[in-house]
Amino acid sequence: MKKITMLLFLLLGVTSYGQIRISGCIENLPDSISSVKIAYLKGNGLAVKQDLPISKDCFNSSWDHEERGIFIVYLDPQHSFDVVISDGNLNIEMDYNDIQNAVRVGPGNDEFALFKQFLSSEPNQESIRAHLVGVSDLALREFMLPQMLPLNPDTNMYWLRDHFWAYTNLTSPSTLINPFFEKNRDLYFERVLGHDPDTVIKHLKKLFDEPMNDQVKKVLVSTATYNYETSKFMGEDKVFVWLAQTFYNAGFADWMSKDDLAKIKEKSDGLASELIGNPARDFAFDTPDRGRIKLAEVEAKVTILYFWDSNCGHCKKETPRLKDLYDDYKERGVQVIAITLENEFSDWKKYIAEHDLDWINGFESDFDRPNFLWYYYIPSTPKKLILDSNKMIIGKNLDIETTLRTFLDDYLSGLEQ
Repeated sequence: MKKITMLLFLLLGVTSYGQIRISGCIENLPDSISSVKIAYLKGNGLAVKQDLPISKDCFNSSWDHEERGIFIVYLDPQHSFDVVISDGNLNIEMDYNDIQNAVRVGPGNDEFALFKQFLSSEPNQESIRAHLVGVSDLALREFMLPQMLPLNPDTNMYWLRDHFWAYTNLTSPSTLINPFFEKNRDLYFERVLGHDPDTVIKHLKKLFDEPMNDQVKKVLVSTATYNYETSKFMGEDKVFVWLAQTFYNAGFADWMSKDDLAKIKEKSDGLASELIGNPARDFAFDTPDRGRIKLAEVEAKVTILYFWDSNCGHCKKETPRLKDLYDDYKERGVQVIAITLENEFSDWKKYIAEHDLDWINGFESDFDRPNFLWYYYIPSTPKKLILDSNKMIIGKNLDIETTLRTFLDDYLSGLEQ
């Protein structure tokens, strides 16, 4: 069998673009394949970084990218293999009919082959860590080290928060194509940072103050924003507000449209005034039996401020559950102020009567004057804010059947001791 050599000359980051060539030939290449793809792992699939056209079983193209690390040479779904792209030329000899025995000659490739052979012996984590730390090729070491979390004999979550990114080069664009970075950023936000908003903000400030590649920073900012904007943990909207004010409202998020930025600003401005620990904004509202009163005038150990709509599907499920809770806790000093968003009140009055809603029912008879919508962000109903006796916000949007009952039991027990 005639042996044909494919040469891939790849030099990334340290020399000017245009000097590097990717060239070579492939033995026994079928006519159906017209290009060699250089790709990287992304999620559960591959993302192509560069497509190299083939002519007469050979190709010759420049490489115009600065990323380095582990890439995939891809011909078709059954014919692909990994290579290390580092600071030097890469030579690959391959036969289409024997693709897994392709020979790679270039910086980092021998070390990567030794590492894969080392893993076949099923070493423990400490041995793997020592092996990775000892890799001499910088591109390969930086690409593989993030799979190991920094550890010391006394490692705990507090220490890990400060050192989590120690093995990740956040100044390198290669970080963006690293699957370990993709995995680690989810782990960092979902498990490592915890759920105390002040602690999260403290560590995010420290992280974003570090030197960082601009695109890497944008990925981390957008990942954090999505995580805390959609968080189910009470109080983490404070982190979203901080991210919005620090990055989106300050012009950093240039990847977003003006309309989307306006929506984030509207949401963050609205949530900023109703964070846990803030005083609830006072407002006047109408009632069927007490005339027009103010929120601050209602005296209770705990006030549940409930914004709803009698025709809202979710409200129809939530309101009866809230009524059951109110009946159980009203003798302990819990009051509900239920404010409807409706401006036509026949269905509202009917619902109140049918469900015996004997808490404080409120409405707005004239939306042209200052009202609750001026002070509270209510993108959908129902919405709940839990206030203490001084109308400070102590909780929000807790599930009625589980967390809200537990919250009230703990809070009221503290008052009753």
